Amino acid sequence: MKKKIALGVAGALALIVIVLMLLPGPSRKGLPEQAYIFHNANVITVDAKNPRAEAVAVAGGKIVFVGSSKDALALALPGAKKIDLKGKTVIPGFNDNHAHTLAAGNFYLQPLLWGKTCEEIAAVVKAEAAKKKPGELVLGNSWDYDKCPKPDKALLDAAAPDNPVFLMQYSGHAAWANSKKLKDLGIDRNTPDPKGGQIVRNEKGEPTGVLRDEAMGSSAYGDFLKALLSDERHRAIIDKALQLYRENGITSVQDNTWEPFTNRLLYRYDFAGTLTTRFDCWAQGDSVLHTLFNWFAKFDDPWVTRGPVKYFSDGAFSTRTGWLTAPYADEPGNYGSPRYTPEELTKIIMDAAATKTRLAFHAIGDRAITEVLNAIEKAQEKYPWTKDLRMRIEHVQIMKPADIERMKRLGVVACVQPFAACNPEKDVKLLGQARARTAYPYKSMLAAGVPVAIGSDAPAEVDFQPLLNIYYAVTRKTKDGAVGPLNAAECLTPEEALYCYTMGSAYAQFMENEKGSLTKGKLADLVVLSKDLTRVAPNEIKGIEVLATVTGGRIVYDKGALQ
Repeated sequence: MKKKIALGVAGALALIVIVLMLLPGPSRKGLPEQAYIFHNANVITVDAKNPRAEAVAVAGGKIVFVGSSKDALALALPGAKKIDLKGKTVIPGFNDNHAHTLAAGNFYLQPLLWGKTCEEIAAVVKAEAAKKKPGELVLGNSWDYDKCPKPDKALLDAAAPDNPVFLMQYSGHAAWANSKKLKDLGIDRNTPDPKGGQIVRNEKGEPTGVLRDEAMGSSAYGDFLKALLSDERHRAIIDKALQLYRENGITSVQDNTWEPFTNRLLYRYDFAGTLTTRFDCWAQGDSVLHTLFNWFAKFDDPWVTRGPVKYFSDGAFSTRTGWLTAPYADEPGNYGSPRYTPEELTKIIMDAAATKTRLAFHAIGDRAITEVLNAIEKAQEKYPWTKDLRMRIEHVQIMKPADIERMKRLGVVACVQPFAACNPEKDVKLLGQARARTAYPYKSMLAAGVPVAIGSDAPAEVDFQPLLNIYYAVTRKTKDGAVGPLNAAECLTPEEALYCYTMGSAYAQFMENEKGSLTKGKLADLVVLSKDLTRVAPNEIKGIEVLATVTGGRIVYDKGALQ
């Protein structure tokens, strides 16, 4: 059965390659070069040399002026449209440091299981199965253990006896399947755990239906492959993601693209003039997709750029697969699941350093972070230029204090997602009270001089909205504000969080001289907000509205503020 699945995936990938080879090259369509003067505004520039202003002028896709309204209106800018913002706040466009765009678009086209009990999830599955023919796959996403602590295949078997069911857990590092789907995957009580994965079993040794990390096999990619082979569906998914990005002020995304088909679609959108968010497209290391990406991906700086190569060193907190130095508080003896041995990590990073290849390492737990830093340190000893590559560690959810200083010394960028800190009670359950207080050390890293960038990990954390994300970075409380913070000393100020979301993320992708602040000569990417996030109470930040988004000097979203 596993061979059939592997052959099916390989066949689909081969078909994608053929399609890519046959696609005609795009021809760029000229866009009207409308100039704008946004004046009478409260401009937060995120530029230390000129932190506040009243006006911003843009032309030809670049910022041509930042300063007073009087001087802006006196500019000799032929044909410029003057827009009075009536005191509204303007900031640089948000640059999401870590997203999965294809998954995010697909996410909002599937049943959302977040916050539902096991029984409620079964009811959703039953309703979805009723819409499908026998044998058709039922999909869903974002269930979690808080509300559904004991997911079991028996519940899904009863809800959908004639259909395979595959439900992604919210972190993306686990799935819940029914018996039909387990059979499709070739998994039974005799199937060993794969390297870097776990088949969760009951006390009798029977699979419960929960699969963690590599145990999910190729099934997690199956739905995406179908999307890639359907141009209509592929475009619908990307269009949905682009809509959400521009409505929330996201002008740049550093994307776990991994396969060349989505990259090529974004490239075609760029040349057609319909791409409304800039993309830094990443390859996935240790995968056949990496080779395909290198062969067929296309780029057009500064709209579609080549990003780092992504590797996983461990799993996630919620699935208890993040690699820890001490065991999980609620699962004694479980230290998580490393994807590679320390020796394998060293080889991967040594090989990358030798060829001056940038890497982004997913590392949740403190042991994973330590081992990645150990490997980077060894590479830097042999290849001194490794520091200049700005190697990245993604997520950085808990780490040893000594490793913070090492990150600074090695020039490693911490790419964090404050959405992960939205549930303090869960962190206490997983890590224990004392250890949970040390998680998400954002302030400590900034204070030590570690470069910090902020993003969402959409759709892994369910929410993705930048202003809600900043609320979590500033308060470290639950969304309703009822619980937290566990450690107020690690809360960022609104100014720090905004910097990390703009200049910090630009630095992470080597583009701090092109974007990240409202500075003359930089790309004209900006957002209009209903309020100043630095001058409201922290609990109000999440309620601030995005009124307009401008990317490359084009108004790509307007809620009426620019009329």
